[in-house]
Amino acid sequence: MTATNETQTNRHLLPQTVKPKLYKLQLEPELEFSEQNGAQDKKDLKFQGKADIEVEIISPTNCVTLHALDLEIVQATVEIDKSRFVKAESVRCDNEQQTASVVFPETLSPSQHIIIHFEYTGILNDQMVGFYRSSYKGPHGETRYMATTQFEPTDARRAFPCWDEPAIKSAFEITLIVPPDRDCLSNMDPVSQHINESGKKVVQFQKTPIMSTYLLAFIIGEFDYIEDKTKQGVHVRVYTLKGSSELGRFALQVAVKTLSFFAEFFDIAYPLPKMDLVAIPDFAAGAMENWGCVTFRETALLIDPANSSTVARSRVAEVVAHELAHQWFGNLVTMEWWTHLWLNEGFATWAADLAVDHLFPSWGTWLQFVSSTFSAALRLDSLESSHPIEVEVKKAGDVNEIFDAISYCKGASVIRMLANYLSLESFQKGLQVYLKKFSYKNAATDDLWNVLEEVSGKPVFSMMSLWTRQTGYPVVQCSYEQSGRWILEQCRFLSSGYKQSNTSSGGEKSPLWIIPIGVVSSSQSREPHYFLLKESKEQVDSSLLGKEEEWLKLNANQSGVYRVNYPLSMWEKLRKPVRNGELSSTDRLGLSMDSFALCRAGMMPTTCALDMMASFENEKEYTCWVDLISNFESLHSVFGKTDSSRQLMDKFFCYIMRNIAQQLGWRSASEDEEHSVRLLRPKVLRALVDFKDANTISTAKQLFEQYIHDKSSVAADLRGVVMAAAVSEGGRKEFDQVLHMFETAALNEEKVRCLQTLGCTPQVSLMKEALEWGWQHVRYQDFIYLVSSIGSNPKGVEVVWEYMKEHWSELYERYGKGNFMLTSFIRACTAQMTSFSEADQVEAFFQSKQVEGCERTIRQCVERIRVSAKWFERDEKATMEWLQHYVKEHSC
Repeated sequence: MTATNETQTNRHLLPQTVKPKLYKLQLEPELEFSEQNGAQDKKDLKFQGKADIEVEIISPTNCVTLHALDLEIVQATVEIDKSRFVKAESVRCDNEQQTASVVFPETLSPSQHIIIHFEYTGILNDQMVGFYRSSYKGPHGETRYMATTQFEPTDARRAFPCWDEPAIKSAFEITLIVPPDRDCLSNMDPVSQHINESGKKVVQFQKTPIMSTYLLAFIIGEFDYIEDKTKQGVHVRVYTLKGSSELGRFALQVAVKTLSFFAEFFDIAYPLPKMDLVAIPDFAAGAMENWGCVTFRETALLIDPANSSTVARSRVAEVVAHELAHQWFGNLVTMEWWTHLWLNEGFATWAADLAVDHLFPSWGTWLQFVSSTFSAALRLDSLESSHPIEVEVKKAGDVNEIFDAISYCKGASVIRMLANYLSLESFQKGLQVYLKKFSYKNAATDDLWNVLEEVSGKPVFSMMSLWTRQTGYPVVQCSYEQSGRWILEQCRFLSSGYKQSNTSSGGEKSPLWIIPIGVVSSSQSREPHYFLLKESKEQVDSSLLGKEEEWLKLNANQSGVYRVNYPLSMWEKLRKPVRNGELSSTDRLGLSMDSFALCRAGMMPTTCALDMMASFENEKEYTCWVDLISNFESLHSVFGKTDSSRQLMDKFFCYIMRNIAQQLGWRSASEDEEHSVRLLRPKVLRALVDFKDANTISTAKQLFEQYIHDKSSVAADLRGVVMAAAVSEGGRKEFDQVLHMFETAALNEEKVRCLQTLGCTPQVSLMKEALEWGWQHVRYQDFIYLVSSIGSNPKGVEVVWEYMKEHWSELYERYGKGNFMLTSFIRACTAQMTSFSEADQVEAFFQSKQVEGCERTIRQCVERIRVSAKWFERDEKATMEWLQHYVKEHSC
């Protein structure tokens, strides 16, 4: 099933009179600045392009409209029946619609063989969209440029005239004309190359399978590579800058095994002859799944065994697996329109964890899924300004805003819930049928539900369409009746605390979901049992949920996308199985997540959530501490308005962490130490630094002094901790030392670590200096790390907000042309705001600014600030009294 005609009419789609069959593209980029091509402003390197597009005429027309942006079309000609060439009468460009309409003097008919020839020029821009340039250092320290592409979602039109919509698939033949010392990569392998009369190298590539324009890629640069083969014989290569190829070794190993895993899991062979993974110095996203030629940020692909952290290693495995999952979900089968983006991103996120868990079963990947992916989905989707998984997208400018935690994280969480409900085996069979049925085609969400329903025999469509078409998710309220029955009641969970009634004023029912309820209890704590909650309110017999005097925990293993609230007496009972470990790690994590979210929304007292926090003082599980520390930080941000309140919270937090900190210590990870422990140590130690634990800070500062003289003296996992301690407790000297580390670091991961540290300085003047320096000297995609670091510093909230206000036009010029980075800046500059007046300031500022593509993000930020302000207003007094009592009672 595809979109309705009414829905398609609302979309800004191209006319359906002409459809491409084959693009033959020739591109010749400038890769050096000279006086002739604009050496003065360093902004307008260009490229020459030719596009020969074989098309099918669906209905007679003399006007062909297709996408083109920032292209100067020099000539357009139509070749009719391989015998006549007719020059276009006119080419009308519409920058607002991002189209070019080519008018010919005669009508083109379906019976004719038609090829449209374009000659054009374009800009090899520096904004990481379309066909763009990325800088790197040559062998003598000079700046050189590579040319690369980023076409998703709607930027192929910046490189060549095209039908730039995911449902309009075609084959491609690429030819690149480049300096003879440069390497060329594309989706397929080269079939020929020669030197032309101008001394340039001409490289022609094999024809691609039919695919969407956003998946095309071509790259020109200077590379080294390492390679291997999958057991099915597919060549896999990792390309890096010269001299760095061994840094791709871990990614290569992951890629080879992952490609084989997916081919077997989906029961479909990877259909291309090779897979290239390419590290790009300037790259806006984490990676891009171009079919057969995946591009990455260096930090998402490269690992230095001596200098990379465990977090970095985990991220590389996750990102590589995510992009390779796209080769099936997204590339082989593509969403029919951006409304169904989640079919790409949600599935790739879920499948990546499936593969990583298969490759590294000791990592606890699915537990980390709950603390990261699942948690991020629930945070964003608790806002009234959220959107459904299936969100209608009308025009190109709207697409980037839905590359968010709803499409990725909620999408993946809903898939995980469904796979659990159907069983992984049944779900896998359904996916195999779906992928085979729609190979080299496009699909909508309903197509997937229909196939899974047919294969499983369960009511997938009626259940799952509620989860993808409605905004938000439910909270299940659990209560006990004297009759001996439990009452389960559902309504949409909102962090604002607003509770919708069963019917709205217009008589329409409030959102309802079909919810898989899993239960564990004190009498049945090992194997959960499941049933479906279908109505807004249902009675459930105690034989299913247990007796009133027992503890019970719903949403066993956090497999469902919902929160649970209990009577306060039950919350009290649940503290014991948290403290003694009777509940599983996932269920302890779930209680931490839910209790904190509920108190933020005003659905339970914050003091009750603090009681639950205190029950975790003997916790050893990494993911539980990820959530607890995040909650500590939120409390600090909202309630830490004075020095005394911050000190009170610091004492409580450090006391809760005292046992795990003592167990972990500062020792370097041994070879046989668990992966989760390697992740946990720096997480806990960094939190103790942030919460002003004197012993931790003292040790960290000593280690920093050693690190200055000997980089190998501090393990990579702990470097961020010792740098943060030194800068946060130091002054100009420590700030400059970290700045020097940035300037001399060879590995980009280490540069990012420095940027994340510079914002820890307590001196506002140094924060401002860092921002001015960073704008000039930090790669565009990495500047956000510095802004986020300063924005998370209580003394830096006003600094980054004032910087954004003063430099909005420059930020919009640099980041507002197609990628999602501008929304990241808005979130970073408002993340620690917690007052009504700050919300009003943000709202007022953006009302008069150009914010296309950021509107939803601004609404979400303003709403989040007001939720925090309301929380402070409601619970500040009781929270401080509870903390005072606890600190006094425990002599913290």
